[in-house]
Amino acid sequence: MTEFRYPDDCQSNDDIADYWAVRLDDVQLTASEEIAFERWQASDPQNPARLIRARQTWQSMEVAASELSGMDDPDRKSPASRPDHLGFDSEAVRRDLERLGALEGGNGRLPGMRSAKRRARPMLAIFTILLLLGLWGYSAFQPDADLIAAGNPGIVSEVHELSDGSRIWMEPGTRVALAYGDQYRDLTVLEGGVFVEVAKDSTRPLRIHLNKLTATAVGTAFSASKWGGHVRVEVSEGTVDLESRTAKLARLAAGRASWQDADGDMHYGTVTLDRVAAWRDGRWVVNDMPIDELLARLSPLMDDLRFVRDPRMDDITVSGSFDLSKPDGAYGAILAAYGLTDRAVPGGFRIISKK
Repeated sequence: MTEFRYPDDCQSNDDIADYWAVRLDDVQLTASEEIAFERWQASDPQNPARLIRARQTWQSMEVAASELSGMDDPDRKSPASRPDHLGFDSEAVRRDLERLGALEGGNGRLPGMRSAKRRARPMLAIFTILLLLGLWGYSAFQPDADLIAAGNPGIVSEVHELSDGSRIWMEPGTRVALAYGDQYRDLTVLEGGVFVEVAKDSTRPLRIHLNKLTATAVGTAFSASKWGGHVRVEVSEGTVDLESRTAKLARLAAGRASWQDADGDMHYGTVTLDRVAAWRDGRWVVNDMPIDELLARLSPLMDDLRFVRDPRMDDITVSGSFDLSKPDGAYGAILAAYGLTDRAVPGGFRIISKK
């Protein structure tokens, strides 16, 4: 009987639970696998519970993908009333994940699939399907935008004058909702970046909502953005009050900046005035910007491709100056500078990983 060995990426009991969840879902175990499986379950009293959680997660993702795929059934919803982006081919996702190496082939690992050069945990498959479903749900339930910037570099020179006299510039692909009332002038950045020259009105402050943060100004000029889950505020004139839903965080004066990473942690620093919303002159000038944030900025200029960082990668920050009119060149330069590669999955997504 051939001795059983776990793949190299099974480094913990949680990894092994993920492995068995996928393995048990696919084929009948061999005799050596049956022995290894029983030994693993008996080795730690928590292992059976780990396996139950892993199998529930894996199976629920496949069910959800299958249900979304069912939306393509004409008996369930007419083509005229069904948005094109709701179609979801779970088998195509599975095949592409197989090619990516998220579902491995080879000895002791999902026989019948092609082998992959790189080993990745089954959790990468779960992560990818979760991401596709999550982005579908996120876009389906966002409020309607009142201002939408086209995905071309020339849009940055366009100025929109609001009803109160404030002026706003938008980065390519930006979507903004407006809600002016008697007490506040509210703007919500659904996705993207803006630069606002605020018309002074001390009785009715202007507020920009970014995720769970709010930037409030009476009469000032500043930029505010929300790209890839990263929030950023930079002030070029006057002051801006920054607060969360539960507390006041900071008062930013001209030349000050604040940014919130994807984990929700706040950071503060300085910015030279000529670099606040430098994109209005056709270039992004960035200093230690998280790569997820920069790639989200590039997305509207590249046919709305969605970039996803492999969850096994460490955080990467990028510094440099990039021409908005040459997004493909900027993207290639970023990949080359940091030793990265990308691979496509269905729905217009690219997974970024180390070479």
